[in-house]
Amino acid sequence: MKQFLTVLKFELSNYFKNKSFLLTTILLVVLAAGIIAVPGIIMGADKGSDSSENGISSATAALYDVNESIDPASFAAAMGMDIDWIECTDESQVEDAVNEGKAEAGFVVEDLLHYTYVVENRSMSDMLQGAFSQAAVMTYRSQILAEQGLDPAEIEALYQIQPESETQILGKDSVSNYMYTYILIMVLYFLLIFYGQMIATSVTSEKSNRAIEILVTSVDSNSLIFGKVLAGAIAGLIQCVLILGAAVGAYQIFRESWDGLLDNIFDIPGQVWAAFAVFGMMGYLLYAFCFGMLGALVSKTEDISKASMPVLMIYMVSFFIAIFGMNDSDGLLMYVASFIPFTSSNGMLIRVAMGSVELWEVLVSGALLAVSCAAAGILAAKIFRFGTLMYGNPIKFTTALKKIRE
Repeated sequence: MKQFLTVLKFELSNYFKNKSFLLTTILLVVLAAGIIAVPGIIMGADKGSDSSENGISSATAALYDVNESIDPASFAAAMGMDIDWIECTDESQVEDAVNEGKAEAGFVVEDLLHYTYVVENRSMSDMLQGAFSQAAVMTYRSQILAEQGLDPAEIEALYQIQPESETQILGKDSVSNYMYTYILIMVLYFLLIFYGQMIATSVTSEKSNRAIEILVTSVDSNSLIFGKVLAGAIAGLIQCVLILGAAVGAYQIFRESWDGLLDNIFDIPGQVWAAFAVFGMMGYLLYAFCFGMLGALVSKTEDISKASMPVLMIYMVSFFIAIFGMNDSDGLLMYVASFIPFTSSNGMLIRVAMGSVELWEVLVSGALLAVSCAAAGILAAKIFRFGTLMYGNPIKFTTALKKIRE
């Protein structure tokens, strides 16, 4: 145990002294907080700079009404905007007003169903034309209904009638839970992809510089492999907590600016957090031991990418099963995936968050994953012990298993 703790402490110090690790952590924390804070600041500023007390936006627009089809004052009310109209006598005056910056945009109106929208640079946030078109249609309909002797207000009220309904959800609301489940799956994905390679590199680098020859004479190989893998898991967990904590903290500060829009993302139930902690971390350890195992089979760091490809492919299959299975969390695919150790870290998390799952299923799946983690750790330790004294060409996994049995 003392040797294990020594290795663990040493490996953790290497992570926390690594400038790239610290810089990446700081950048991701700032990015996570910024993604929440910057839109919150912008939306808060927009609320404070509303042009009127009732929130109606204002604009200046040039208007040339060829056949006097509209009443500018009432038409602005129909648009739901406070429009300062610049009335023109021909189309060229509209263009001049827009070009000279006197008007944000202009309208050359032939009748309510035919007009030309004049603007210098059309932006993605331009809502003026849409509001004008909607108001024109409403005004046209009102005129036609009035000609037929019908009350436009009564007809509009008739179209606005909606059935009253209530939704009773006996299980999980998969629609509301989809986003935070997807985010948690992506967190596990990036943890594994980033730290899996680092663990394999850590194991291989000591073989490459032959430092392992000194280490194996004073430290047990089990302590070495377990210390390296668990150090990577702890470092990844700390980084994950800091990033998620920054995002959650920023949202709590700017929640009012967001008007609670992201509540469905950050309001994660305790049972989902528990499933993420247990299955996510055990699944991560399972793959981490596999990466450490494959790192022990090569002697050069440049061979790591090729050696770790089988593990990456297995996890990519698990990842895509999870992504596609989220659309049917109670389907057969997710049910089977939640019991297979290499896919249960994602599969069971999705079923707990979005579907129906019995307690015994969670316990059985967790037990299978725990046993698989222990087996992968033991096998990794044996292969690591075998690979420490093997140099030169990469060792095949089947060859290592054969030697271990002998």
